Amino acid sequence: MLQIWSNDQNAQIAHARTREADCALESESVRCTAAPALPPSIPSVAPLFHGVRETARLVAGGRTIVATAGKGIWSNDQILTPDGQICGNHVEALAEFQGRLWVGAFDGGLCVLENGRFRAVAGPFRMINDLRATANALYVASAEGLYVTRDGRRFRRENRIRERAVNHLAVSGRWLFATSPFALYAVRLDGQIVKLWRKPAGSTALQSVAVSGPNLWLASEDAGVIRMRRGRFEAYDRAWGLPSSWTVDVAAASGGGVWAATLRNGSVHLDANGRVVELGPDPRAWGLRLYDDRGRIRFGTQQGLEGVAGLPDPHVHAMLRTRDGLWIGTEGGLVLRD
Repeated sequence: MLQIWSNDQNAQIAHARTREADCALESESVRCTAAPALPPSIPSVAPLFHGVRETARLVAGGRTIVATAGKGIWSNDQILTPDGQICGNHVEALAEFQGRLWVGAFDGGLCVLENGRFRAVAGPFRMINDLRATANALYVASAEGLYVTRDGRRFRRENRIRERAVNHLAVSGRWLFATSPFALYAVRLDGQIVKLWRKPAGSTALQSVAVSGPNLWLASEDAGVIRMRRGRFEAYDRAWGLPSSWTVDVAAASGGGVWAATLRNGSVHLDANGRVVELGPDPRAWGLRLYDDRGRIRFGTQQGLEGVAGLPDPHVHAMLRTRDGLWIGTEGGLVLRD
């Protein structure tokens, strides 16, 4: 929340502004509409309110209304935000496990959607980078390490992954693949076997991982897109013809190929042999996440998601389609679209 005010002298209607939306609170109902972006604010030290950062304050009609970063909106020290809210506005990962939607937040931990309300799930992690569900388990990649749960309540550290910071996951058959900045791991799901490759193709800044046919693809910040085939690594970067060597995400494409998201030069499609097939529609997009939505590759960027308006924040970090529709995770919350 960036601004909060009232145009009504009786304070019957309160307005709140996020970066991209104007929200009005009237008769305990909140309605949000898209709005022009606010100008940059002047940096300052924010006061604390109930232990979290206060983002805005309004005194009107005998009431003091306070907006916070993480604990909702308050009026005269009484919370207005309904219970059952998401565990963190900055959504980093989504997964469907045990027939429910699970949400991983940056600095907000894990929560699950039950009967239309979110419930925070206690666990030994706070900063979640990725979630990956299998038929029997949910894996949580976090800054505190890789964890697994089979019942949604108890979490066990996967000690075969030595690094604490695990940033992305992929599953193929009986194998779970996990990346840390310096290493790629392959963990056997039905046994104790683990394989480790340090600095694949010389990279020390691995980001994402995806499996496409016989190939495993990695996104890296320093070596472009990396392909592993039969245990051998090969890097494809700007010198090879990519728009950038700084990639942040990969998603499987047909025929063993891959789509890669660059930091600020759009997306690119490579075939199974690393040849550039096509560039994404916006060569100036700042990439964050790629998602295969029923055969259509969606590109979440720092400027939004093509064809989707009215997002609570333009930074799109996660997407997941369930029977309810397409869930979109942003830095300003979670939305559901058809």
